[in-house]
Amino acid sequence: MVLPECFDKDGEPCPQVRFQKGIVLNRCRVVIIDDDPTIRIGLRSILESFGIEIAAEADNGRSGIEQTQRFSPDVILLDVSMPEMGGFAAARELHVLAPNLRIIFVTQYSDAAYVEKAFEVGASGYVLKGTAARELAEAMDVVLAGGTFVSPGARCLRGKAY
Repeated sequence: MVLPECFDKDGEPCPQVRFQKGIVLNRCRVVIIDDDPTIRIGLRSILESFGIEIAAEADNGRSGIEQTQRFSPDVILLDVSMPEMGGFAAARELHVLAPNLRIIFVTQYSDAAYVEKAFEVGASGYVLKGTAARELAEAMDVVLAGGTFVSPGARCLRGKAY
């Protein structure tokens, strides 16, 4: 079995840090982009419990793009609705700047239209905020392995595969 790996900005593999409940997580760099400081604190806590490095945080899409360019993370956790520049616009720009970057939307919106739009703009994952504590580790594992993840509670278009 080949375990998923992530790579640092120099192309070197990051070391494994934890195997829990069948999920392999790696020491990857993450940028959290959400306008709610309480959500950022919660996401940071979840990720740090798995030994994942938080490279930076931002409270809007424009600042998140700047932090991404500065820190070259492996994964972005991104909210949909934020001031100055929302998540969809930021994801579209990030996908152009760094096509191999993994973007996971972490949002309150469960409607199929939001899920569809997230993947149209370059997302690899879609996690609902209400279930992030349970699902974020699996979502990270799946997207780092090159797959896609959608929270079971999110409404997807019937028959649509992401």
